[in-house]
Amino acid sequence: MKAKRKRIVITSAVIIVLFGILLYTAVGSSFLYYRTPSEVISDESLHGKSVKVSGKVVDGTIEEIDGVYKFEITDGKESVSVVYSDVLPSAFKEDSEVIVEGIYEPNSGIKAKSLLAKCPSKYTSQE
Repeated sequence: MKAKRKRIVITSAVIIVLFGILLYTAVGSSFLYYRTPSEVISDESLHGKSVKVSGKVVDGTIEEIDGVYKFEITDGKESVSVVYSDVLPSAFKEDSEVIVEGIYEPNSGIKAKSLLAKCPSKYTSQE
């Protein structure tokens, strides 16, 4: 009876570990928290790594060449270049808050694979 129970415990442990690994790989990138441009620039351990960066689009920096968008985002202290080659969100514009996710390279900036534009509040007080 003890051998059967031991096999059940070991099999259960293996299944739980495999499920944990599967869960981590499926949603691992979503565990990245947002950083600011200043944090990304100053932290050398992020060079060549996937990052999520939140900031405001700098006025006058949006360029589009053959469907590739280039712009800068800032936190008020530092700014970082972003290259994005997909469809822009409808709320994307100069001075809007955005969250970009992609690979950061110090010389070229962030090659973004996703871009989220935060919507401005539609509800304002009427006084």
